[in-house]
Amino acid sequence: FHEARAVGTGDIKSVLRWINADRTEDRVTAIPSPENTGAPALCTASVFGHLTLMTLLLQLGADVKTRDSNGCTAFDILLTSSSLLMMRSVDRDVSSSVRLLLSWGAVIGGDRSSRESASSAARVCGKHELTNLLDSELGGRRCE
Repeated sequence: FHEARAVGTGDIKSVLRWINADRTEDRVTAIPSPENTGAPALCTASVFGHLTLMTLLLQLGADVKTRDSNGCTAFDILLTSSSLLMMRSVDRDVSSSVRLLLSWGAVIGGDRSSRESASSAARVCGKHELTNLLDSELGGRRCE
């Protein structure tokens, strides 16, 4: 439970201590038990907008395709209309988080949402920069 709270609050020092406490476990992509949110650290950091922590987790080996206990990736969670509405209410820009996940291999229009539905939800929630990003041809991906 402590690690989920540390990720949720963006406490990088505590998260690093937890990750490094047992290097035999893959704690970067571990999915906590359902009573402790059932979400990998990357999903939790994404929801709370901890961009620095998200970057650090990805650099330490977090996989953008890892799913929570409901089968959603961090990218899926960010692009749900309820998440976008929540972020609008706290006036948080989600574009940077989406761009980061895309640059690490997240896919628009994966299992949970289509590009069109994500773009539509972003538009309705007033996330214009995100709408433009989702509507663009490359969608924030790096060229290979």
